[in-house]
Amino acid sequence: MNWKIIKKLSGFFLFALLLAIVADFFIFTLTEYGRKGSDFIGCYAYDAMLFGFGCQGFIGDFIVSVWLNWPLWLVYSGMFAVSSLKAFAIAVMLWLPLAIYVFSVVKTRRLGNT
Repeated sequence: MNWKIIKKLSGFFLFALLLAIVADFFIFTLTEYGRKGSDFIGCYAYDAMLFGFGCQGFIGDFIVSVWLNWPLWLVYSGMFAVSSLKAFAIAVMLWLPLAIYVFSVVKTRRLGNT
């Protein structure tokens, strides 16, 4: 198995995760907190039992909302993984890129491929 390629692919997912964390920080500091009216275009932070981010008013707003909520789901998935098999499966899928990255780093170092 080519661990360098796997490391690069999982590194891409981790980079996307870090970008989502930075974007979450900017959204939280630059927009007003709470749900917005139907005329709002952009992304915002909200609190409806659990903290989250929502986007509206542009093409692809659902995909951007999912990407922005990914770091939060990493935290929430661990909390709710014990409640059902479906929640456990989602937690595994969310944490998989990080686990694969760590495993591939260990394998490449062990093989001497850096």
